[in-house]
Amino acid sequence: MGWITMSLRRSELQRSINDHTYEKLKLSRQLRDLTSFSNAIGDGTISPSEIASLGSDLFGTALDFMGYSNEAAATIASEQTDYYATAYDDITQQQYYNNPSIASQAQLYYDENGNLDTSTMYANFYEKALEEYVEQYITPLLNEKQKEIENKQTELETLVASEEAELQQLKESINQNIQQSTIQLA
Repeated sequence: MGWITMSLRRSELQRSINDHTYEKLKLSRQLRDLTSFSNAIGDGTISPSEIASLGSDLFGTALDFMGYSNEAAATIASEQTDYYATAYDDITQQQYYNNPSIASQAQLYYDENGNLDTSTMYANFYEKALEEYVEQYITPLLNEKQKEIENKQTELETLVASEEAELQQLKESINQNIQQSTIQLA
């Protein structure tokens, strides 16, 4: 292979290395945004400022999460509040005082006047439902996406390393070829 052909291959390899390095950078940004998103929804909620700080790849996902998680948690919290409000209303004084587990649970939802506080009950169930939604549905998806990105990064790192090795060898071959092709003046 002549040094001109090798020079063209060198240019092609350099362009390819630059492209792959850029792809690695984009994947690193995606991974950083994914980590930010994961941290933001750790408690089951995400604020508008947290959404705004995410990259464009996750902006729509964050908005969807905010809508779906709120809807799912509200439904679950309403159902559980209705169920437990009915159950606690039916507790007799004898059950309340003779069963410590019922008393301790029910006590969480009664105010200081002895009235059932359904708004506190709803808020607790809502918060718990948000956390469960994240844990059951969102976290596995984010973990899968993170593994996918990390695998792509590993592939690109391997590819760049092999291309850089080939490029180095090609540069040495070009230099040798040029030195062998030079006209020696005696």
